[in-house]
Amino acid sequence: GPSARGRNLGRKRVQGMLQRAAAAAAPKRWWLANSGSAPLLAPAYAAHQRSVPRLPIPPLGETLERYLRAAQPLQTLEEHSATRAAVAQFFDTDGPGLQRLLEEADAALPHDSSYLESLWYRLAYLGPRSPVPIHANPCFTLAPPSRHTPPLERAAGLLAKAAQWAHALRTGTLTAPTAKGGSPLCMALLPAVLGTARIPRQGCDVLHSASAPDAAAVCRRGEWYSVPLFDATGAPLPPATLLDSLKQLPPAAAHAPAVGALTAWRRDEWAEARAALSSSPQNESSLKAIDEALLVLSLDDSAPASPTELARTSLCGDATARWYDKLQLLVFADGQAAINFEHAPQDGAQVVSLASHLAEAGEHEAGEHEAGGRRPAARAAPPRRLRFDVSPELGAKVEAARACAAAEAAAAQLGRRHASASRAGHRSH
Repeated sequence: GPSARGRNLGRKRVQGMLQRAAAAAAPKRWWLANSGSAPLLAPAYAAHQRSVPRLPIPPLGETLERYLRAAQPLQTLEEHSATRAAVAQFFDTDGPGLQRLLEEADAALPHDSSYLESLWYRLAYLGPRSPVPIHANPCFTLAPPSRHTPPLERAAGLLAKAAQWAHALRTGTLTAPTAKGGSPLCMALLPAVLGTARIPRQGCDVLHSASAPDAAAVCRRGEWYSVPLFDATGAPLPPATLLDSLKQLPPAAAHAPAVGALTAWRRDEWAEARAALSSSPQNESSLKAIDEALLVLSLDDSAPASPTELARTSLCGDATARWYDKLQLLVFADGQAAINFEHAPQDGAQVVSLASHLAEAGEHEAGEHEAGGRRPAARAAPPRRLRFDVSPELGAKVEAARACAAAEAAAAQLGRRHASASRAGHRSH
């Protein structure tokens, strides 16, 4: 078993983590308190949120029994006997005090948070220094529309649906989610699905949410543009208007800086590169436009030939055409589409809500843009180019990040699971 000195060091470390978590989280959710931005739910959902039960803290004995059941298949009889002895000693010595600290930390948190959240964000998501593609970001491949849809038309329909979903959430008209049997499901993470970005920092990243994001950040052949998604009244623009905007994108880019590849790099290296990139006011302005966009749209020139190839490209495709620090729609040259999302601000269930809404675009929106469909009342505003000034030194970092992402993708062993219960699409991991 561990030495007394080792146990004391471990106890002090856990105590410190719990105390810091409680101090940082009250009175806000942990990542909001540590990121300085707060995507809040509409007041219409207040009663629903109050009806959601808190995540309970299991009694110490139950936690330890679960630990032993999980450990047993991985151990020899001798190892498991030693583990049982160490668990019994923990129960009789340090365990009750740490359990009490955990309960005190949980009591200091708001109703829609939990004891797990404050530790989980830092240890599982924002703290790890590995690249986020493959290691953290999942993807959904979206079910195709009933007819062949050109890529810009598909993209316009999906952008319109994303804006409609965000508008419904903001105005309190999105249906509150429930489990089978009608039990209420927590909505606290839904406002962070769109409009939130992960920002690299040395040691531990932070999250930033825009207060009222109204544009998409669009990547085409390594160049970046901002495309409005809402009109002056705050209403979502129709698909035909968005299609008109997308058609005004330049057809090609020469010597694009492709800074999106940096988001696929190891987090501390990306943090250092971003600090250098931000030293230019022009670059800082462009980064802010991407960070505070409702979402990213990547117009990918590839046309994956099989479901497995589509899943691989969606999970870890060309890093120069991605921005892995936000939720991004991927639309390919043949009209196929997918979602790749930064995992820290939400779980898969929240993205499924959005993906299910996007799936309707394939059936109800795709045919409305061209012959016989709606046309914009006036020509849409042209996309605004987001310019980056990249020095040779930063260019070398972009290339290093691209090479890192390509190596990670080549080494990945990909499985594909069909989500047959929903038309939202397929999940890859």
